[in-house]
Amino acid sequence: MIKGVLFDKDGTIIDFFAVWPTLAREVIPKFIRQNEIFDNDGSIERDLLERMGLSEDRVDPRGAFAYKSYGEIADDICAALTDHGVLIEVYSIYMQIKDLFKNTIKNTTPIYKTFTDMPDLMRALKKRNIFIGLATADIQESAELMLNDLYIMEFFDYIGADDGTRKPKPDGEMIKEFREITGLKAEEILVVGDTFNDMLFGRQNGTKTCGVLSGVSAAEDYDDMADYIIDSIADLPELLDKINAE
Repeated sequence: MIKGVLFDKDGTIIDFFAVWPTLAREVIPKFIRQNEIFDNDGSIERDLLERMGLSEDRVDPRGAFAYKSYGEIADDICAALTDHGVLIEVYSIYMQIKDLFKNTIKNTTPIYKTFTDMPDLMRALKKRNIFIGLATADIQESAELMLNDLYIMEFFDYIGADDGTRKPKPDGEMIKEFREITGLKAEEILVVGDTFNDMLFGRQNGTKTCGVLSGVSAAEDYDDMADYIIDSIADLPELLDKINAE
């Protein structure tokens, strides 16, 4: 029986494409200018975006931007810059990228597009006595901002995000923390996300997994790692009733 749901954020709770690609295309040029990197033909900007998994017309579901933390993205950017003969310490890249995204979000006040009425969904889960958690690669402040803006913070029993020390998915640290708070067994938890990495996160740490088609991945991108696949979290209550009736 499923007694707890651990949600991914972008592509699962909110529309990834309505927020993040546009932000990345603002942040990377700012980063280049901030570091006075000569990029007259735009080749470095294009390369950094491609290393992050962003091309002009698609997001790579296995690319860095689809699932990695800022620290991991900084490693990829550092490697790309090194290939262009630009040497910047990876920690400096991490701090700059994190701050640039955070400040750009604050200045643009993004409108979070969801796939269903989120307060109604949260109430429906709580009526089923479901514990609710978040496991995201985003930073803590940004994650909490989104939950507050959607008026659903009160429903969350656990928020797992990048706080500078927490290990990113697919490491099981956030599942362990969720279990410690709720007292649940791993097999009583359903991890819901939009990437293969989310499914790996759940599968290798003993939970059930549910892939959604509202984010960066198509069904085939999950490579049979998803126990269940739904169009979006709007279908989650029906799925939980089905699972718990088995």
